[in-house]
Amino acid sequence: MTIRPAEEYVGITFLRHDGLISANDTSEPSVIVAAPENVVRACHGTTLADVCGANSGDASVATVEHVMAALAICAVDNVAIDIYGPEIPILDGSAAPFMNKINAVGIASQSAERNEIIIEEPMTISDGDRSIHIEPSDAFCLDITIEFEDCVIGCQSQSVTLDNPSLLARMARSRTFCRLHEVEALRAMDLIRGGSLDNSIVVDGDKVLNGGELRDPYEFVLHKALDLVGDLYLLGAPIRGSITAHKPGHSINTRAALAISQVQQAQNTVTSRIAATA
Repeated sequence: MTIRPAEEYVGITFLRHDGLISANDTSEPSVIVAAPENVVRACHGTTLADVCGANSGDASVATVEHVMAALAICAVDNVAIDIYGPEIPILDGSAAPFMNKINAVGIASQSAERNEIIIEEPMTISDGDRSIHIEPSDAFCLDITIEFEDCVIGCQSQSVTLDNPSLLARMARSRTFCRLHEVEALRAMDLIRGGSLDNSIVVDGDKVLNGGELRDPYEFVLHKALDLVGDLYLLGAPIRGSITAHKPGHSINTRAALAISQVQQAQNTVTSRIAATA
């Protein structure tokens, strides 16, 4: 995978360059725009495809949430991501490797102003006991709670803002996780083919099977926050609003992003504010 600068207003796009692209012309990559409308799967990861474009159905790109979170945290708006395969590399299961590379090469300011999503009316997206509540606020803030009462994960809560470097570094380093009994089911769904104890935390009851200590006492809830930040960045701009998430996951995360997108399009309330970056 390669991340390249893009011009103003291009946003974030994925370009599939391998053999699973267009049936009509395999010499050109399939272009998949990072947008809530292009989510085609949100089970244990977020998968995008060119739903409405010319290459509809020809290609997809899976597990975009960690690189999207890295771009959100680094305030990067316009990039083209070349991908040679069906899935973003899992690396160590966190967003830190992406952020380290972005910070190593630096970020360039652009002349265009940066869009900002302003939440003007409360909205709630729910699915059983899962919910994401969004309401107006002067800045982005996220209060998140998870509950895994049948294992060592337990109940954890955390508050996140995007102006706390120490907290953002902790969130970026938090790794994806699953419970041992989920592994075979996920493999049967053709997921986590590259999964290992090197790139995910595996929990079995009251034990963490990886050995050693967690990177953070709140690593589980911080990773759920990371996933939510990445999924919401499919909107292509930072959010000015307060979000309360109870037991979030990719399905409800991306539904929340789509709901915000639909409201913004109907009300035309996206405003331009800060200098954009690439």
